[in-house]
Amino acid sequence: MNTTTFRTVRKDLYTRFGHRADSAVIDEILDTVIAEHTATARISDFLPVLVHREAAGRIEDHLWTHGDVGTPRKRILFASRTNAARAVLAAALARRVSDNAIVATVAATHPENREDALIEWVMDERGLAADGAKYKTERRRTLAAADVVVYLDAEEPHDLPGRTFVQWDVPATDGMGIEGIRTFADDMEARVVGLLTRLDIPVRSREDARELAA
Repeated sequence: MNTTTFRTVRKDLYTRFGHRADSAVIDEILDTVIAEHTATARISDFLPVLVHREAAGRIEDHLWTHGDVGTPRKRILFASRTNAARAVLAAALARRVSDNAIVATVAATHPENREDALIEWVMDERGLAADGAKYKTERRRTLAAADVVVYLDAEEPHDLPGRTFVQWDVPATDGMGIEGIRTFADDMEARVVGLLTRLDIPVRSREDARELAA
């Protein structure tokens, strides 16, 4: 099989385990698993999924035997396809308060949907980076499914792949002034902290997170 077949698998393993395992270790384990499976596989349709599962298990075993718990970072996908800036804010807050202990991405939105300058302004005030990865439609497959999909719109169709989903009825920001957006961001942060706490992910206090960003 060509090298592009397992490119998504490799990128996903980097994302899941790169904070604990060196990329050379991930590459060595993955290349070994690829060689083993391609040598015996009769049907290649599900090979990437099988390779991903086997390689992830071996990486976890490696981390355990080398004195580290091999818990991969949970992936949280935020979806607000009527106002993507709200999802970008939520993802940035999740990365901040978890100290990057999770992988937060934002669902792609329609190109014609407007930007929200006031949300961007408040994010800049708080030192929140809007550089989270967008969830690409071509990666909508089993190995790329989020652990949790958070829908921010009450009418949002629940059509994104994930192991579980959460529905938040987040108010629209239309007509809000800057103080309203600041209050909105505070409410979003409280929602994010509550979600991470339920997922047993340690969170920084608001004061610690703000000091870290300063």
